[in-house]
Amino acid sequence: MKKILEFIDIKQQEFAQVPLMKFLEDKTIDPSQRLAFAPCVAPFAMNFGDLNKYILREEPAKNEIQKIVNQHTYEDENHWMWFLEDLVTLNLDPSQKFSDSLRFMWGEETKKTRACCNTLIAICISQVEPIQKLVIVEAIEATGNVILSRTAQVAKELQQITQKQYHYFGEHHFAVETGHTRGEFNIEPFLETLELNQQQTQESLELVKAVFKAFTEATEEMLEFALSRQIK
Repeated sequence: MKKILEFIDIKQQEFAQVPLMKFLEDKTIDPSQRLAFAPCVAPFAMNFGDLNKYILREEPAKNEIQKIVNQHTYEDENHWMWFLEDLVTLNLDPSQKFSDSLRFMWGEETKKTRACCNTLIAICISQVEPIQKLVIVEAIEATGNVILSRTAQVAKELQQITQKQYHYFGEHHFAVETGHTRGEFNIEPFLETLELNQQQTQESLELVKAVFKAFTEATEEMLEFALSRQIK
């Protein structure tokens, strides 16, 4: 497992260099503009709760690894509530017809984010062993750490202007996610002792690649959306 964790770290460093992260880091751009991609996150934010509750979770847990996965799912299943709150706080919650909302959610502007969700669901369903689910969880958390560390800084800048709190994109979410699941309860030494056979190792490496590829493509769409919207 140590080899897999090291590979996740490498992919995480690569993910930190994608254009969206550079956009979020650019303080010459108004913080509201840097978070203008928020509506595109909707498919992921709303699907992530179901991914945790109905696919990753397995009760009763058949071993300690599944218990770790389950604990993670309980902690992350309701983060979508923070997302909805932030849409309102960011003034990105316009009144519109339900049909228009559906058209956006399943339209061209969110197709890569939907594809990311579908990829995560597909690879999670295909894995029956808890160790593989844990690998997926670790990879997802690695991408989240990169994104949220940037959005938290942007939200902090915006908060100084608006005097408003941002729970999903701000420090609150980032603080909750920091340490999941590797750093939680000093669990990293335990993870590093887990032994995978050659087949499990190769499959795990492919799972990690799939997760990062899906998120990277989703960030391309989010950046394009942010650049096409002028926040007043």
